[in-house]
Amino acid sequence: MSVTPLFATSAERRRAAPWFMVEGGLLIVLGVVAAVLPRLAGVAGAAVFGWVLILAGVFGLSSVIGARRHAHMAWSIVSGLVALVVGALIVWAPLAGAIALAFLLALYLLVDGVALIALAWDQRKRAAKRWAWLMVSGVVDVVLAVAIVSLGPLSDSMLLGFIIALDLIVAGIALLTIGLAARHAV
Repeated sequence: MSVTPLFATSAERRRAAPWFMVEGGLLIVLGVVAAVLPRLAGVAGAAVFGWVLILAGVFGLSSVIGARRHAHMAWSIVSGLVALVVGALIVWAPLAGAIALAFLLALYLLVDGVALIALAWDQRKRAAKRWAWLMVSGVVDVVLAVAIVSLGPLSDSMLLGFIIALDLIVAGIALLTIGLAARHAV
């Protein structure tokens, strides 16, 4: 029976460091692009989500047809059709989809923010360096979620684009600093 160590070795952290730094740098670049083109980023985010739903609906219906015998055939068909129809509506009207997605983004940011804050506290207890950036990222996510909900229908595609930009930039900075700290792990 083997026991997994609680902490990664210094060598493992140093090997992972460049990957964190590259991902962090890419997220920062994408965040800047989204900040420069916020309406495009918001509508693009809605359109991508619409296509994901369309694919989920197609695959869901395909699995029902392929399986032929399914414990919950009716619910599986309803699930596939709902994903297909909602995805098509978002692709057809991405601006309206962006407004609806703003509220879904608020939910995501709230859950992600709470998770990052919990992760930051865990990293702090483990005496990890740069845990504060995880805390900042989590707090920013929660504040953005509250801002979206408080603005209501005013949170259109431009707001969605700015939120996507800010979230990408802060997450990129967090990963970059973690990578820099890991690169110098002792």
